[in-house]
Amino acid sequence: MTQQLPSEPDDTLEKMITWPADNKDMIFMAGGRFVMGANQGDSHHHPEHYLEVAGFYLDRWPVTNAEYKLFIDQTGYAVPNYEVSWCDTKAYNWDAKQQTFPEGKADHPVVLVTWEDAMAYAAWAGKRLPTEAEWERAARGLSGRRYPWGNAFDNGLCNCKEAELGQTSAVGQFSPGGDTPEGLIDMVGNVWEWTNSLFRPYPYNPDDGRESRQASGFRVLRGASWRNDANVALCVWRLDGDFKFFNNVGFRCAASPE
Repeated sequence: MTQQLPSEPDDTLEKMITWPADNKDMIFMAGGRFVMGANQGDSHHHPEHYLEVAGFYLDRWPVTNAEYKLFIDQTGYAVPNYEVSWCDTKAYNWDAKQQTFPEGKADHPVVLVTWEDAMAYAAWAGKRLPTEAEWERAARGLSGRRYPWGNAFDNGLCNCKEAELGQTSAVGQFSPGGDTPEGLIDMVGNVWEWTNSLFRPYPYNPDDGRESRQASGFRVLRGASWRNDANVALCVWRLDGDFKFFNNVGFRCAASPE
């Protein structure tokens, strides 16, 4: 298995920074060896294997509607506005004429965004989407947690089906209890998050073409959402993005230290 090795000492970097383009907090994830996948449950998570990742920065929370509007205002990019038979978009559509997000949802994660939309935002901000290996390392830590906060499920710590909100929630609503020890917010629940990775079998190998941005195929979504129950709201769960967008899909960005 090909391994990713840290490119510089982790202790030389600030643990939290504010990214200038979108004014978002980003937290440094130290490089190291972590456990990815699982030998139980859904076969898409098999097998459990160890991987070495380089250090990276990750947005502290998913990109919100208010943050996405900065991107819209500066680029003229089309706002999320759809009417389709397979997804209820009414509560999440932006006003296409005014280019404004739904009232009362400024601090909610932006949804109805495609992988291409997420990539466009990341490029504008001078960032990138995380690989699914980076995402899982951030969610599980180097110790291999089952959930971002620990190893026992608690429906008061994330916006999944058991929380009975029935919609997206403001980022941080389940903080600090639901955060990772490093301070990452909403790593499970609220919205699924796009990653850079193509949905391919494990063991994860960054050199087998799955991280190509030009290759065709379904991209991996991570983190579960307000529509999913506790059986899915796990750090290991993978979903293939076999759709353009949905009302429970958003994203957060990563950046390499260099």
